[in-house]
Amino acid sequence: MPPPTPAASVALNPDGRRLVLGAAIGFDAAQVRIFVQSLRAHYKGDVLILIRWPGVGVARYLKRQGVKVIRVFQTRSFTRSVHARRYAIYLKFLRKHRSRYDQVMHSDVRDVVFQKNPFDGITSPQCHFYLEGAARTIGEDETNSRWVRGCFSPADADKLAQCRISCSGITIASTASFIAYLEKMVARVRAVPWRIYRKIGHGYDQAIHNYLVHLDPTIDGMVVENNRHIATMALEPRAAYRLDHAANIHSTDGHLFAICHQYDRFPDLRKEIEAKYAPR
Repeated sequence: MPPPTPAASVALNPDGRRLVLGAAIGFDAAQVRIFVQSLRAHYKGDVLILIRWPGVGVARYLKRQGVKVIRVFQTRSFTRSVHARRYAIYLKFLRKHRSRYDQVMHSDVRDVVFQKNPFDGITSPQCHFYLEGAARTIGEDETNSRWVRGCFSPADADKLAQCRISCSGITIASTASFIAYLEKMVARVRAVPWRIYRKIGHGYDQAIHNYLVHLDPTIDGMVVENNRHIATMALEPRAAYRLDHAANIHSTDGHLFAICHQYDRFPDLRKEIEAKYAPR
């Protein structure tokens, strides 16, 4: 029997040409369990997670879940924390495997839970950039403002201060669009000098991300409102969310989010999600 055609393979597994990327450097199996088990409940494609070398225990757990790993030996350099270095590792991998995937998502790991397939409804090849809280701008947020003013000129920082905060923790895109975004991210990360890193801390990748989202016209991207596909929850009031009997998080009007990020900021939600995915 001849092997199935690419179209037939995708029909058998719609996730067959998709990839989920995550960074869990320094995490143990318990810290990745909710991410992995909730993802695997809805998604059957490839997953690649960065872990700290040697990471024997967490690697063993991830491989049982069908997750590929890349071990990272050096977790910190003079100018690049692992938060920033992950983009270069993703870029190297995707350049090598770009013909293998049509869609890619990169995601934070520790505080993310999936409630649907993360690619459901994503039809545009553009980078999907997701906003955080409904009301706060970069200039109104002390931490994001510090990162932006540490990385960019006063003129660009003033422009960004008027913009809503886009979360660098999750982006969904076609492979080509995501590679183009990563190339810009990596170039700017590598240009951050040691003195800036020491002054503003590891979160400067969030500043660079927001610069690309809001001020770089060459980025093929679209900005998506919070509490639609993704609920990024830390800047929102607890009253904005409802928990059902199955420990799924909804908006108050009943919308079920595909992805919930930063759910652990609310103790009652964290307790229920952890119980749902507790080892059996």
